[in-house]
Amino acid sequence: MEKNKSSLQLSGSISNESSTTITTTPPTRIQEALAGLTVAFSLLSKAIACSAIVGVNPLVGLWSSVIMGITAPLIGSRAGVISGTAAVVIVPLSALTVTHGVEYMPLCIILSAILQGLFGVFNLAKTADLVSEEVLSGFLNGLGFILLFSQAKVFKAAKAAGALVPAVGMASLCFSIVQLLPLVTKAVPSSLVGLVVATGLGMMLKLPLATLESTAPAGTFSGGLSSLPSLIDFGQLRSMATSSSALKLVMPAAISIMIIALVETLLAGKVVDDMTGKMDDADYDVPKRSVLAMSTGNLVSAFLGGFGGCGLIPQTVLNLKSGGGGPFSSISYALAMASFVLFFAPLVGRISEAALAGIMITVAYDTVAWSSSFKSIKAVMGKGGGATRVQRLIDLFALGLSSYICYFGNLAVGIIGGVVAQRGLHSIFNRFSKD
Repeated sequence: MEKNKSSLQLSGSISNESSTTITTTPPTRIQEALAGLTVAFSLLSKAIACSAIVGVNPLVGLWSSVIMGITAPLIGSRAGVISGTAAVVIVPLSALTVTHGVEYMPLCIILSAILQGLFGVFNLAKTADLVSEEVLSGFLNGLGFILLFSQAKVFKAAKAAGALVPAVGMASLCFSIVQLLPLVTKAVPSSLVGLVVATGLGMMLKLPLATLESTAPAGTFSGGLSSLPSLIDFGQLRSMATSSSALKLVMPAAISIMIIALVETLLAGKVVDDMTGKMDDADYDVPKRSVLAMSTGNLVSAFLGGFGGCGLIPQTVLNLKSGGGGPFSSISYALAMASFVLFFAPLVGRISEAALAGIMITVAYDTVAWSSSFKSIKAVMGKGGGATRVQRLIDLFALGLSSYICYFGNLAVGIIGGVVAQRGLHSIFNRFSKD
């Protein structure tokens, strides 16, 4: 059956922006530098918000992005792909850190990086070809709603402080700006504008809103060389790595991160191919170096106390549409991100948590595969399309099953369960229909 011919076919929620092919000459260094700066602005707030979800210092997410952004092009990741802090990595990681503490984070990321490296060495990345559009949509649905409800703690804290109305107001303002500004202009990142306006208005009105600085340890946003990341305690790491109970504890999260980071990185590479017209679906393949670059970046990040990341679809699209596309745009983005920490940290510390919640709610909304989910529902209700009603029902069931498991259970299990269920039911149907 041709239904699952292209596992990396983008679902509607992430493919709309990349539907237009960009045919350009190789970008200049200036174009790549400006594109990298734009990407850094767009990722700034999300990296900080991801740190808050995991429960670590707000700067951890920024340094994780810096490391991923530098190592990817140096090792040979696909040009044009932006790597950095990713929500898909944060969700399973935060489930571990919130329950058992952040001390398990380095071991979890290192194990995940090793597994990613093995996939690269043995060319196992092609197994992602098993993931259909319906299962991918289910994965995005589950992830989107997890991100959405993860922001509830911001509003609970605001309610306890008697500032629920101002917090909801500023989060709503930020969300509205991020969604509506691109309809007027795309000259500046809408997420950055929303963050600045919501934070600035809150300061002008003297609203009692919590800021990153007010909720972080003293000195977090002082800037300077003291903000540089430091090596983890390798003695503690060795003790955990030789403990069967610790390995058993972190392995499920490590496997989940490995699977979903691999899928998103492959999709980011697919976006580059689609937008630049380099390859068609039949010829699409993922270079081994892209997977190895992700693995290496995660290892280095973990050794420096970070949580790594993977290829980022939204930032990859932004990079290409901003004039980037070569390896220098990724390095430029990483250097810009580092300057935010070293030289502009005091300003970053004044960002309100309500504004950040607005950003993450936007990310959650944009992550959900609304378009392809409704498409699958309409397909069952309609006719034709090259598949029988039973086949379309199986596809819808796979979407619903993967959505349910990803949200209520585990993201990686949701992907695997959706693939097994869809392919198994299609095989049974094909066998009986022939008889």
